[in-house]
Amino acid sequence: MSLFQCENCGCCENTALSSQGFKLFSEIFDWSYAPERRGMRLCSACGPASLRGGAPTENAGKWHGRFPRVFLPKGEFFTNAVGNLEHKETGSEDYQKFAIEAVKGNSGEGR
Repeated sequence: MSLFQCENCGCCENTALSSQGFKLFSEIFDWSYAPERRGMRLCSACGPASLRGGAPTENAGKWHGRFPRVFLPKGEFFTNAVGNLEHKETGSEDYQKFAIEAVKGNSGEGR
C-alpha cells in the first residue's frame, strides 16, 4: 500500500482507495465542483464525486472509512521509495505523531 498526503486537506491517504490520488486518468472525472483541484493529488473526500458522464465515483467525494482519517501539516510529507509517508524535516515514517485537527472548511467534506 502506498501512502500520500492529500494536497488539498493534508490528510494521509492510500493510493488504492482514492483512484491513485485522482491523478491517473484525471480526464474521466468531473472537475466542475472545484476546477482548481484538477492535477492535485487528492484523498477520497477531496476528490471528485462523479465521473464526466455523471456517474458517481466509488466514494462519491466522501472519506472511504477503511481507516481513520489522519490530518497532517500540509506540505510536510512525501511518499518515500518504499511507499510510506516520510516527514520532510525529520525523516520519520511515524506520521501519526504529527497528526493535527482538521482545519475548518478544508476537510474536503460537505460539497
